[in-house]
Amino acid sequence: MSHSQINHTNETSGMTDGDRLKLEEFLKQLVFWWKITLTFIAILIVLGNIWVLIVTWKERTLHQPNKYFIACLAVADLLVGIFLIPPSVLIKKNSDHTSPQSTRISVHLCRFIVWIDAVALATSIYTLTFISLDRYLKISKPLQYKSRMTTSRSLKVILVIVLVAISLATYSATPNSGSYGVVDTVYGTCNFKHDPNKVKTYYVFLAFSAFFIPALIILTLYALIFRVAHKRNKMLSNGGLGQTFSDQNQRSALRQDMKVIRMLLVVVGVFICCWGPWFSWILVWFYSRNIIEWENDSYKNVHRMNIIHLTLRTLPLFNSLCNPFIYACLDQTYREASKHLFRRMTCQPDTRGRQSTIDLHTSRI
Repeated sequence: MSHSQINHTNETSGMTDGDRLKLEEFLKQLVFWWKITLTFIAILIVLGNIWVLIVTWKERTLHQPNKYFIACLAVADLLVGIFLIPPSVLIKKNSDHTSPQSTRISVHLCRFIVWIDAVALATSIYTLTFISLDRYLKISKPLQYKSRMTTSRSLKVILVIVLVAISLATYSATPNSGSYGVVDTVYGTCNFKHDPNKVKTYYVFLAFSAFFIPALIILTLYALIFRVAHKRNKMLSNGGLGQTFSDQNQRSALRQDMKVIRMLLVVVGVFICCWGPWFSWILVWFYSRNIIEWENDSYKNVHRMNIIHLTLRTLPLFNSLCNPFIYACLDQTYREASKHLFRRMTCQPDTRGRQSTIDLHTSRI
């Protein structure tokens, strides 16, 4: 995994001098554009998640238990943009630990970066998982949900998520954990001397605890949500809910549930696409290395492997950029609240009117 990091110019004995020069120039350009990309991602992460937090704070319609989970997710993603991406951009890394081109940083800064890496990304992943559970409870048992998911309980759940993430991060930052960060944050810049067996144990545990198991839970919950919505749609068609609600309320509730399902399908797709390739790469590195030509030092292979590795490292960070747009743009409540706040900030008249206010309150999900 980490050993496929940028810069193989010292290990390319099978290349001609011309190929080595071409590879060195390519790697410089690749790292340059990768850092430019990370810079834009970090800026958008910070702006997007700060906006979500401001909207949640300013708009009373968003002072709801389920919206606090999105605020927690925004804080976790904000940490990624503020603390996690800048070291990747500012610190010059190199897979060759003896190379003078590598920038050495203090062990204390190394441990802090690994710690914040694990806190931010674990909190983000586990919050995404619980949001799925929260949506399932809201759709499957709407009446009981209102009484059970109170502000106090939502804050307790958030506290548990943060404590679990901090526990994982604290262990990750210890000298004997075998961790270089969830996405190899400090590999090539810190003088860590990890036992290879501990590195394997840590990252395999991380792959299952931070992705495969949460992804399985999320997929299962979405399948159950779809089943509940399909069952409700069938009951509506057969008039099975006619004694409980008016036809208009039934159709409105079903449309709202369909919007939630569409949003959740986007969530699970982005989550799996961003995190799946990285954790799959980890497992392939440790258990099926013969699938990929890791040791092939030809120009084309080194060229290809560096592009793949940087792309896979970038995707989990890109997920933190996507989250505020998914939850804040596809959620009607956030969308309307954002428009309202923007009008207030630009001193524009509020054109929502009484009917828009009623719609905003009834569209809570």
